[in-house]
Amino acid sequence: MKKILLSLLLVLSVVLSARAQRSGAVHATLVDAETGEGIPGAVIEVAPVTKPEQKKYYTSGYRGAIGIDGMAYGQYTLKITFLGYEPYETTVRITAPRQDLGTVEMREEATKIENVVKEVRSMRTSQRGDTVSYNAGAFKVAGDADVEGLLKKMPGITVTDGEVSAQGETVQKVFVDGKEFFGDDVTSAIKSLPAQAVDRIEVYNKLSDQAEFSGMDDGEGYKAINIVTHKDMRQGQFGKMYAGYGYDFDTETEARNKYIVGGNVNIFSGSSRVSLIALFNNINQQNFSFEDILGVAGSAGGGRGRGVGQYMVRPQSGVASVNAFGINYSDTWGKKVTFQGSYFFNGTNTKNYSTVDKWYVLPSPIDTLQTVGYSRTLNYNNRFNARIEWKISDNQSLMIRPGLSFQTNDPYSWTKGSQRGESGYTVIDNLSDAFRNGYNIRTSAIYRAKLGKPGRTITVDGFLNYSDRSRKQNSYSNIAEPFTGNQRPSDDELTDLLYQRVVNPTYSYRLDGNITYTEPVSQTAQLSMQYRASYNFQKSDKQAYRTGDDFNIDGLLPDPLLSNDFRSGYFTNRIGPGFRYAKERNTFVANVYYQRSNLSGKVENKNSERIRHSYDNVTYFMMGQLNLNRENSLRLFVFSSTDNPSVTDLQSVYDVSDAQYISRGNPLLRPSYTHRVNFHYVNSNVEKGRTFMWMFSLQNTSNYIARSIEYGKELEIDGAVYRPLQYTEPVNMDGYWSLRTHLSYGFPLNFMRCNLNVMGGVNYTVVPSRVVTNGVSARNDADNIGYDARVVLGSNISENVDFTLSWDGTYNEATNSLASSAGKNRYFNHTASASLKLVFWKGFTFTGNASYTQYVGFTNNYNDEFLLCNLYLGKKVFRSQRGEISVGVNDVFNQNRAFVRTTGSGWTQNALNSVIGRYYCVQFVYNLRHFGKRGSKNVRDYDGVAEPRKNGDGVGMSRSSSGRGFRGGAPHPPLR
Repeated sequence: MKKILLSLLLVLSVVLSARAQRSGAVHATLVDAETGEGIPGAVIEVAPVTKPEQKKYYTSGYRGAIGIDGMAYGQYTLKITFLGYEPYETTVRITAPRQDLGTVEMREEATKIENVVKEVRSMRTSQRGDTVSYNAGAFKVAGDADVEGLLKKMPGITVTDGEVSAQGETVQKVFVDGKEFFGDDVTSAIKSLPAQAVDRIEVYNKLSDQAEFSGMDDGEGYKAINIVTHKDMRQGQFGKMYAGYGYDFDTETEARNKYIVGGNVNIFSGSSRVSLIALFNNINQQNFSFEDILGVAGSAGGGRGRGVGQYMVRPQSGVASVNAFGINYSDTWGKKVTFQGSYFFNGTNTKNYSTVDKWYVLPSPIDTLQTVGYSRTLNYNNRFNARIEWKISDNQSLMIRPGLSFQTNDPYSWTKGSQRGESGYTVIDNLSDAFRNGYNIRTSAIYRAKLGKPGRTITVDGFLNYSDRSRKQNSYSNIAEPFTGNQRPSDDELTDLLYQRVVNPTYSYRLDGNITYTEPVSQTAQLSMQYRASYNFQKSDKQAYRTGDDFNIDGLLPDPLLSNDFRSGYFTNRIGPGFRYAKERNTFVANVYYQRSNLSGKVENKNSERIRHSYDNVTYFMMGQLNLNRENSLRLFVFSSTDNPSVTDLQSVYDVSDAQYISRGNPLLRPSYTHRVNFHYVNSNVEKGRTFMWMFSLQNTSNYIARSIEYGKELEIDGAVYRPLQYTEPVNMDGYWSLRTHLSYGFPLNFMRCNLNVMGGVNYTVVPSRVVTNGVSARNDADNIGYDARVVLGSNISENVDFTLSWDGTYNEATNSLASSAGKNRYFNHTASASLKLVFWKGFTFTGNASYTQYVGFTNNYNDEFLLCNLYLGKKVFRSQRGEISVGVNDVFNQNRAFVRTTGSGWTQNALNSVIGRYYCVQFVYNLRHFGKRGSKNVRDYDGVAEPRKNGDGVGMSRSSSGRGFRGGAPHPPLR
């Protein structure tokens, strides 16, 4: 009997084993045949050869990974399709548990052309998913133009003072051929590459590092641009060097001798790429971005509303002398490690003479503030960033991002003036002389592993940030009470200066950890579970001394009500599930989290106090990507987040560095909670070259960290009595709203060989605040609605004729809920500009640009306008015309002005700052072009690099004698 049972069990196990072996899995990696980049999101159709009607569909995953399980042994037809690529079809026979097809290459789709010469219109844009691709060849620019000049002509993209916006959002990073370029410095990146080297520009929503690794969108992505270079320009040296000298006959406050020296050099050798950039000048050219690790500086001129939108960030107002250089390096080490890194140095000396006119309306007392001021700021900044990615195996990868920055900041400023009106007459007399320095270290690491089954992954990431800062500041301000009588004394009699020295070392660190697990539930759906922990520690030891006019603190003790030793720890735990659905390039992601936060702090001052708070929140994130067809796509984000108060806002000490505008922190502040909705619609009509975009964004914040503004308050601080014009402290308030909608439409005007871009939008914000007058507290909502429009006409004629005409204007209405309807503040500003570069007889050139700017105030009846015009005449030199010498005049009519209007809760401000005026200049520019292994300087010597078209109407000539051809537009890359 035992033998029979054993025999049956043996037969049964053999049968089950054989049956188990009757199904297998197919694995492959899908890549672009030319670039080798993975292609995620491709549609894979699988059907048995004997039953072709039983089709099943799958999608390629991260970096083009394909994994299909549960396929019964037999023969199948496998067909792969993706927009912009030729279909790939093969027959697969499953005879083993795992069938590895290796690397599957897809080739870009080509339009076959008959054996005749045909004209095809150059395709301007195309669309794949959330990526809009611009064909650089369809936008004509001057032969020596850089990427910035190219971007300015593309629909949906604007460039203002080096800041790039696309589809209504600020571009935060630039990539070149999929690799980070100059870190977060977008300005340097777009000025460092010649337009001639660009094949296409891609605008897309870049996922965060963690989301890219896990495949689950977390809503922490950003707008990015990828510059795809011509493949035959990825081997060589190219760039631009320039130098200029000028003289200013008219200036009374700035250096008469003007200079600029700079350039960039790119050395590309396949995957190894080095880019160098340098800039030295005293004409306020600040092409490098700043990383502000020391906090923002208060606005010069003081005044009520300080702390409510009244901050300056670098680059500051005024005229700067700049010394800056940087290097970017990227390479692939072996087959598994890629490295990208950059280093920057910025040294600036910024000087500014300013005048401020400020009007106060209800709900504040009706006053007028008028000041003049001077500031000088020395700033030195070193920063290093890198990205190292290691593909450990087919199933494991690790990415590390180290970063380091060090900065010194030496600001000096004084402000003099007066404020008069219902508050009386007050003399403004302030001075501040400070020195700050600090460093910041940050590192993040992400590890990802595939756990056998396709779609089953685990991602572990961590983040560390440590900052150490120090501030020493000497200051004085007037503490005399406002005069309210009839016979006003002299300003000297109304001045009583308070001298103060502050020593304030601070440091902080942040630790984050996150683990995400994903599990497939079908071929198109995936579940996830995420846990995140974060700890944020801040410490500040502020010691404030009352001194004499020599600021000597020997033998003095810190003022106990102006000083404290503050520390706080903010610990957050977050956990929750997620869901992802992806089919036929359509994607839906939803995550929900429970969040528990604990804030603990301690304040050591005259009245020691402890802070302990706990908060419970539910945060969420939803994203939908719907590709209606090849030309239309929708993308919707709905998510929420929390934001912690800063260490300064939590400190319960008085700041009397400006005794007329005293402020204090609030240790009872709660984190703010924000809901956001972002919507994007893109339509690209490839055949007609038209692009339409619509962006909509809505934000609402509860527990918004607002300002409580009190007028006429009497303060007693360490025995001294103060009666400031304004006393402020942060408070939590509900009701912050922000709405932004933006439309963009670009199309070619073929009859005049130009491109026309039309843009328009609406901005609406509601900022709550608390206003306290004579002890009575009331809520005030400062509403601001702005309507903006922009029209850009760019030439598309030839390299020798490059012009751009543009107009943009903004109409604003600002109101305060506590004011009467007559208190509405209406103003309008607009700028009309034109730029032209001509290359004519024997290489002579003419370069000119002009802009007319006007500010019109309807409420308080003001009109400020100026015309800025620059003209240069030059000559191309050298055999290949790579060089150019030119002479000309900057600001021909000497009308340049730096006028800024801002509004806030109960006030409007006009400010004028220093600018560069008229000067005469001679300059030299040399364009380095050395492409290919043969060392030719003529890009036409290389296959695949199109010769610039001579007919200039956006129409290219496609020739073929063998039936092979090319499309009139740029080929499409795979999505990242």
